[in-house]
Parts: sequence; C-alpha cells; structure tokens
Amino acid sequence: MKTLPLLLLPLAAMAAEPAAPAVRLEPVDRDPAWRLSIGFRAAPGIKTSAAVDARAAATAAGAVLRPSGGSSSGKAEVLGTTTEGTTAAEAQKEAGWSEGKTRWDFDNGFIDMNDGAGADGEGIVGETQNWHFDSAEDFVDGAIQARTPFSRTTTTRTRRSAGTSVREEWGEDLRVSSDETACGFELRLDRTVWENADFGLDVGVGYAWYDDVDAFSVRGRAYDATAASVSAGETVTTTEESGTVVTSLAQPEFEEPADYTNSDGSMGGAVEDPFVVSDGTTEPIPILTVSKDRFSSSVEKTESRTTTKTTGGGGRSSSRTTRRTVDVRSEGTLSLQELRFGARPFWKAAPWLAVRADLGLLATYSEIETTTRLSVDGAPAAAIRRDDDDWTLGGYAGASLDLAATDSLTLSVGAEARFPHKSIRFDDGVVSGKADLAEWSAFAALGWRF
Repeated sequence: MKTLPLLLLPLAAMAAEPAAPAVRLEPVDRDPAWRLSIGFRAAPGIKTSAAVDARAAATAAGAVLRPSGGSSSGKAEVLGTTTEGTTAAEAQKEAGWSEGKTRWDFDNGFIDMNDGAGADGEGIVGETQNWHFDSAEDFVDGAIQARTPFSRTTTTRTRRSAGTSVREEWGEDLRVSSDETACGFELRLDRTVWENADFGLDVGVGYAWYDDVDAFSVRGRAYDATAASVSAGETVTTTEESGTVVTSLAQPEFEEPADYTNSDGSMGGAVEDPFVVSDGTTEPIPILTVSKDRFSSSVEKTESRTTTKTTGGGGRSSSRTTRRTVDVRSEGTLSLQELRFGARPFWKAAPWLAVRADLGLLATYSEIETTTRLSVDGAPAAAIRRDDDDWTLGGYAGASLDLAATDSLTLSVGAEARFPHKSIRFDDGVVSGKADLAEWSAFAALGWRF
C-alpha cells in the first residue's frame, strides 16, 4: 500500500524519549505514555460534477455518419441551357431611341417617320404625321406612354449524381452532480510528551482509509442520426420572366386634348399607309416630334417564376435509409486515504474527562476512476477506463472529548476543519469534471493505553 511507508517515518521519531523541556514544569510521570486508537471517521460534503461531451462520445464510438454533419450531394453536371423570348434589356433597347431608326412598334401604337409629307415628297427630319396610339389616355404629364411587353423563358437541364441527406441530433443534457459522504476507519498512535496535574500534550500520527465513494453516474443518448441516400436524376429548371417596358416620348407642344384626340378616343394621324388617313382623325393631323432627347424608358410590372422538375434516373427517391444511435454510460468512483501528523494539547476537566485540541498536517491521497461505456445501435462498441490521482497537502484543526472507561481504555469523539479546500479533476476524453473534497470530518474511536 502506498501510504504505509510514510506512516513509519514519524513513528520512529516518536519512539525516542521526549527531550527535556526548556522550562521546568515538573511533569507528572505518565505510565503508560502510548495510546493506540482505532475508530470510525466520516467526511461529508464531497461534491462531484461531471459532463459528457456528446460529439467526443460519437467520435470515440466511430459512429458519426458524416463528421461535418448536414447533407452531402453528388456532383452536379449541367447538360444544357436554352432561352426563348426577349429579355427586359432587349425590349428596352428595341423600344428606345436609335440613330437612323424610322419606325417603332409598341403594344398600344406605332410611330413611323415616313409620312409622305414635306417638299418634293420627302419627310421632314424629326417630325411625322404617321403615328397612332389606341387611347388619348396614354398621353400623361406631357408625354406619350408607349408600352412594349416582353417575356423570356430559360430552361436548364442538370444531372446530379447520388448523394446523402443527413439529419443529426446531439445529446445536450448529459451532466450530473452529487453530494456524498466518505466513511472509513482510522488508526492513530499517540504519545504523551508532557503532562502536569491539569494539562498535557500528545503528539501522534494517524492513517485513515475510506470506502469507495460513488462519485457520479451519467447515462443517456449522445448521438441520433438518420442518413438517406438519394439516387441520381435529371432536373429541369424553368425560369420565366415577363414585364413591360414603358417608353415616354415628350410632346410639350400638345397643350389641348382636342388638338390630338380623335373622335374614337385614339390619338395620332392614323396614317397606316402614306396619304391614307382614317376617318375621324383630327384635322389638321397633329405633328409628332421625334428626337433622342425626347425618349426615356423604364421597366415595370416585372414578374419572375421558377419551377423545378426532376425526371429520369428514378428521380430523387431514397434508395436506402440508415439510422445510427450512440448511447453513453459513465460512472466514477472516488477512493481516499489520509496521513496525518499533529499535536493534541489537552486539559483534564475531570479524572474521567479530557478536552483536547487537535491540529497538524494532513496529506490526502485521492484517486478517481472513471469507466465510460459506449454502445452503437444498442450493441457494445467501446469502453474507456482512466484513473486520475493526486496527493494534496493541507492542515486540520479541531477538538475532541476523551472519556476514560478504565485506566487503559478511552472513548473519543470529535470533529475537525480541513484547509485549504482541495479539488481533483478528471477527464477521459468523453466525460470530464471535478470532485471537491470534504471541508470537515468527524470521528469516534476507542483508545488503549500501553
């Protein structure tokens, strides 16, 4: 046993006759001078806290379906992209000003720079009577609002190889705490080194052994995951975009609606073919001025819709589903042993009663053994065992009562405080925590003088 050699060192020193005191106090001869005590000691208030690292538990068990969690998918290969229709930018360009352009066709009307007017039958540059819009209400805030609709459909075909969808849950409340009492037996050997009629002084050594303390027990599910493999398939993604380009053509010359509004509510010369004018056209035919600085355009009422359809290769149906669970059970046992060396001054309150003070040095050997068992899908997978031990040196101070049953036999009871407060930490890679050792203890013992 690790502690017994240490116990023998102070015994050798105590076996010698005590040295004469510096001041003569005429000590009373004590015979017998030795006392051997054996008894019970309890140390309450051993507080332990422990927690399980769920991710470390799953890793130690080798059961993580995918270390990074989440979902994985195979490589995506774009098979092709097709586009039909007109984009907003293309429509805006077509409906706007362009040098050398002589005709604009809109959804609600047209402008044609060839009207057959002018000297020698040629049109006047920048002006035309060959224009028409369906409604005079399209003249807003001094400008004609010409509308050009557009729409575009883009289709992309993609093939994706088989992948895996993973759902993972990790244990979060795998922790416990406890408050236990260590109980054991104590063996002490004391020698009276000085005594007079009322007072005396003993010195001695002691050894205490405590029964193992069940420091903690934690169990639960550390990991629960489901992985679904996905078969390969072809995905067709269709994006539809539509809207309207509004082209504003400023005409500040149009002041009175009657000057440009036809009898049918439309406006413009309505000259579909040069020199042919529709019935009901305002006379004289209003002249439209067309130049770069009078054009402006914007896009409104844009809508976009995307649809996805998977075909071929069995679609995205799951071909296999795997579930994985990791359960953990971890227990800790605390073992304690103590060595002490101290002085016990006493006062003889009565021939059968002595009051003792008790103080000295206390060396505590603590060992905590952890056993962690991991199971995967209910079957044992791994076991981790580890011992963490330590020696701590401190002090103690207390008091006790000695009741003399006979000249040789005494009964002692007492308590002591321990200082400073000590802790021991443990960590086996999955479970970790600490145990705070007792701050005080109490004892009861039988002593025999010889």
